[in-house]
Amino acid sequence: MAHSGLPPPASRQPSLTYPERLRTFQGFWDDNEATARQLAAIGHVYDRPPLETLEEGSRCISCSQFVQREWSVRTLEGPLGLPNDYRDRFEGFQFHHMGCIHLQIRIPLEARAIFPPLSCSGGSVMNTKDWWERRACRVPCQRTKGRQKMQTSYLFTLPTELRLQIYAMVLPRLDDITEISTLNKDSSRIATRVGIEKTGPRDLTKTNILRTCKAIHAEALDLLYTNPTYSFENCKVLYLFLRHIGGDGRGLVKAVDIVCGSREDAITLSLLATCYNLKRIVIRLPRARLLVPRAPLWLADGVAALLELRGLQDVRVGLNSGCGHSRGPGPVSSHVARAKRGV
Repeated sequence: MAHSGLPPPASRQPSLTYPERLRTFQGFWDDNEATARQLAAIGHVYDRPPLETLEEGSRCISCSQFVQREWSVRTLEGPLGLPNDYRDRFEGFQFHHMGCIHLQIRIPLEARAIFPPLSCSGGSVMNTKDWWERRACRVPCQRTKGRQKMQTSYLFTLPTELRLQIYAMVLPRLDDITEISTLNKDSSRIATRVGIEKTGPRDLTKTNILRTCKAIHAEALDLLYTNPTYSFENCKVLYLFLRHIGGDGRGLVKAVDIVCGSREDAITLSLLATCYNLKRIVIRLPRARLLVPRAPLWLADGVAALLELRGLQDVRVGLNSGCGHSRGPGPVSSHVARAKRGV
């Protein structure tokens, strides 16, 4: 029988590890590495010839669900929090068939990705909540293309050192260990814990300088993401943070403190691998070992994504014993495992 080029059924599909799935994208998805890593984390492989000549995309190794490349990039790499973002992004869109084993690995916004009726059922609680989320996240109207010319500012006549001092005075000051949380447990909006717990009026204008022009944005952004160690209560919050700051922000993050052990570990840590300047990571676990006998798929893939991180100079592993407000390098000092340079 002639080979049709179609992938084998799920029962005949060989089991591929996360690194093996990721290698199928290499050389083909280099311009969308963040998307490729996330697709590999949720069980997808690049749909090899001859199928991509008809419609390029990826396919789940278990349920054979095919997803077009443009949809994956839009969903897994595009900005969050824009008007109508949820409805436009997830309506009628699925990464897996219902019942697929790789549904164990959760995407933080998967309810809208897998159950599209939740995002478009008229009068539903989800619809009302999304409206308020979009309203709160709405960004200012963009200028017309006719005005998008080379931007200059008298600020650049000043020495670089003086400009950096000005940015430091204008931008919000972050603690050495800055905790990030969601505004609500089921929200995609995030903020620093200090900002969430603050009472009274908030000054929301401190980051407006980043919108003035691209040159100022590039210079000032470094002050926000380079120095602090960002701390997260779970991988879901870290994932939302990495999506919100975009590729430019991810390229500046140098240190994170994260509680692992959830179904979002694999996709989050795969996206964390695109933080190419990440040097230090503190990993907190609910148990004294990374893997357990007969570990479920989501746990094994989460550890595999963790081991794919490269360029780390300091890796610390400790137990997460209710350290909600005390996270940082201190509580895990008795459980430290330092990684060799270049891990």
